[in-house]
Amino acid sequence: MRRRSRGFDPSLNLDWIEDEWLWLHSTEPLLEETPPWSEEEIIHVCECLLQDSLRNLFDNRCSLKTVVEIHKWITDDNDPNPFSFDNCCRLTGLDPDTIRDSVLYRLAKIRKFLH
Repeated sequence: MRRRSRGFDPSLNLDWIEDEWLWLHSTEPLLEETPPWSEEEIIHVCECLLQDSLRNLFDNRCSLKTVVEIHKWITDDNDPNPFSFDNCCRLTGLDPDTIRDSVLYRLAKIRKFLH
C-alpha cells in the first residue's frame, strides 16, 4: 500500500483530537491569519512592486523567465488581481496606460537596437 506523503487525508479520523486543535487540519484560512492592511501599507507594496518590476525588466542580469513574467504583468490590462499593474499604478497616482506605453516603447527601442 502506498502512503500519501503530502496533503490532508480527508478519510483521517480526527475524533481523538480535542476540539481546540481541529483548526490545524482545516483548509480554511483563519481570520487571525489575515492581518488587516492599512491603505498606506498597500500603497507601499504597490510602489515597491512597480519599482522592482520596472528595474528588473531592464536589468540584463534577470532571467528571461522573469522578464516574460513582468511583461505579461504589465500588458495584462484585464487582470482582476488587487496587485495588478493597473491597480498598482492607479493606487500610486500613475496612469497605467502612460507607463505601459513608455515601457513598451523603450522595450521596442532596445529590441530594435539588438537586432
